[in-house]
Amino acid sequence: MIGVYPTNRPALRDARTAVLSSAVSGPARLRDVCREEIARLTRIACELQCSVLLRGTDGSVISLRTTGAGEFSVPISREPTVSAPIYDYDGSATASIALFEYAGRVAEATEHVLRVLIRSTARAMSERWFRFFHRREWIIAARREDETRTSIILAVDRSRTLIGADHAAREFLKTTGRRFEPGLAIAEFFGCDFTPGRGRRYCDVALYLQSRNESSPWLALITPPDLGTVQGGSRERLQVHTRPRLDVLDTATIAAEQEQRCGLPGRMLRCIEGYIDVHLQRNLSVEELASHLGISTSYFARSFRSSVGLAPHAYVIRRRLMRAQELLVSTDLPIVDIALATGFADQSHFCRRFQQMTGEPPRTYRLQHQWLSTRDGSPFSCTSLPGSA
Repeated sequence: MIGVYPTNRPALRDARTAVLSSAVSGPARLRDVCREEIARLTRIACELQCSVLLRGTDGSVISLRTTGAGEFSVPISREPTVSAPIYDYDGSATASIALFEYAGRVAEATEHVLRVLIRSTARAMSERWFRFFHRREWIIAARREDETRTSIILAVDRSRTLIGADHAAREFLKTTGRRFEPGLAIAEFFGCDFTPGRGRRYCDVALYLQSRNESSPWLALITPPDLGTVQGGSRERLQVHTRPRLDVLDTATIAAEQEQRCGLPGRMLRCIEGYIDVHLQRNLSVEELASHLGISTSYFARSFRSSVGLAPHAYVIRRRLMRAQELLVSTDLPIVDIALATGFADQSHFCRRFQQMTGEPPRTYRLQHQWLSTRDGSPFSCTSLPGSA
């Protein structure tokens, strides 16, 4: 599996941080990224006749919901009915959700429900923000299968080292007498060194992971990087790729995943992936691919989809677009030549498909990544993804 990555990943992450930090305040960025969680919360707040504020650590405040009886101004000094912190990608507090009930003191049972609701929303927003920042990396969401219900989220780079950890993961390390630093091995959390990209490479993979201290195992959900997502890309694509997963991670998810997994053997999968990469410029049919492996078309199509999470035709299109990304950044070839070299019928077909995947046309993609390459002082190069062979 070949993708386009910068050779200097920390420099790109610094540039990405600058872009995120230079735009608007923390609460405003959270409101834009976490639209689903905020919409769900404000609908409930409306029914309960409450007001909800996003309060940033920088002092900025955004009202998410009024009561419907005109604009409701909450005094800064007033204590909220319930509140919960939202954490940044580096584990630091970046904002908080505060819910204010002003029609009298709420019942104790209602306040308990509101507290659970606000904490759940804050946790989901923290997870989505972490996934948004690290969307070009492998994301591991894990939960201990014991009474503690400890849950963590990690970001892993192509060399299988940790480059990011959420607030809960950092706190978990502190309880073991350690602290998080970029470059730690996955084994710091799990009792095994595994390849994050094993299994299907274009959709989530659920599995059990051994605990480092041989206690209860972890339930884990591994999300592959979204190679098509770039800054300024499709909002709808980002909403799907960065959606929170921790609340749906349970034993039933693992069991369903294990029942579904019945794909091509590793040797056959590597063989057909290599064959596709060599012949991308040709019109590859399912029949040709199945014949290359010496198996029936129906069995190949079913097993291939189970292995990588995409139908053969969709996978070929994705590989063509990824090859085009390489050529756009590493060469000065005209776009029409890149379209033909990667197997597209014409430039128009290529541009339409490319924009569907990345959210921007090829010319814009090339200019942006060449600018980043110049800014970072390190040109982009082709490197293997995690788990590729």
